[in-house]
Amino acid sequence: MSDDGSDTSFEEPHGDFDYTLLFEKFNKEVPKMEEVMKAAKKFGASHRHLINKFILEPSMSAKKMNLMFAKHLTTAIWKRHPDTVMQIQTNREEARQLSKLIVKTMNDDEGKGPKPFRPWRFVISTDEKSPTEFVTMTGCGRNSSVISEASDLTKVERALLLVILEEMISSDGTVQMDWVHSQIRHEPCKMPGPKCDIFMAKMMRQRYFLMTDENEVAEITPRILVELEPWLRAKFTGDLKTCELCRKIISRSVYTAECQKCHALCHFNCFKNATIISHQDNVECQKCNQNLSLNEVLKQIDTKKATGVPRSRDTVARSPSPDSDVPKAPSRTQRAKSKSKTPAPVDSDDDMTITPRPTRGKRNQRVPDSDSE
Repeated sequence: MSDDGSDTSFEEPHGDFDYTLLFEKFNKEVPKMEEVMKAAKKFGASHRHLINKFILEPSMSAKKMNLMFAKHLTTAIWKRHPDTVMQIQTNREEARQLSKLIVKTMNDDEGKGPKPFRPWRFVISTDEKSPTEFVTMTGCGRNSSVISEASDLTKVERALLLVILEEMISSDGTVQMDWVHSQIRHEPCKMPGPKCDIFMAKMMRQRYFLMTDENEVAEITPRILVELEPWLRAKFTGDLKTCELCRKIISRSVYTAECQKCHALCHFNCFKNATIISHQDNVECQKCNQNLSLNEVLKQIDTKKATGVPRSRDTVARSPSPDSDVPKAPSRTQRAKSKSKTPAPVDSDDDMTITPRPTRGKRNQRVPDSDSE
């Protein structure tokens, strides 16, 4: 109430805002999938909109990326009603093709030639245990320094990250949190427990790792495989498993199709996509041409889940890596061997500097000079 008794209740500066009146001006014609795919081939405002979204969320599902692209294209560019994007008729194969076109256009110049240098690239990958495809925005680096620059890791955190990643690759793409806490007791990963928890939470938030519901097991993610693929191939020269269909790294050996004749491996998602494309339940092995059926692969996965997969060898010939100056923490097998048999320490020729201990009772006694004798 004002001084004169009039009602001065708060009024919105622009009055009532009715979305229905605004959307009535939009065209309600449902666009065709061919039009969306044609627009995806030419770099435009919708691609720039996606890049801005990827800066905030470096890894997202391909389905989410397609929907964000189509929404911006239909509403901001074509001035269509927002509901029309959900009415576009498409199938799984067209959706995968749209993802490939968007990624190719953002990496290249309209999909025809290399663009002047950009500090990013986009890669399509899966988490290996589900058919969900992810698109990851990563730097154009060639070694593991890119992950330190992107995440602002300290030297100790970077060493712990590489130790965890090496353990994941040697096992089945997972690592127990109890094992992680055992590693921070040794150099070069030595750090307090609360700081380790903060570091792991940061890695989860940035989609480098995933944590199970019980917070006991950390899982590898497509983003870290994409960003560190060159480092992994250099580090695990003869011990790295790769898919025979897509030639990418296999980190979850449980979710693979294995040829019974030559023991070649491929991602289950790659195997399943091959059956969908060929409209058959059998896929021919790329090495020995042996047929492998979908039912056999499903039985293999169930068996591996029940019995587990064997670990990779801890002692393999590996070429020097860009991070060879970072010492490794002992692995599970090495710790078990050290407990059973601990060798006696042997002094090397390089460590011959011995500090003399003062004799008890003669701590302040002066040693006479040779001249005085």
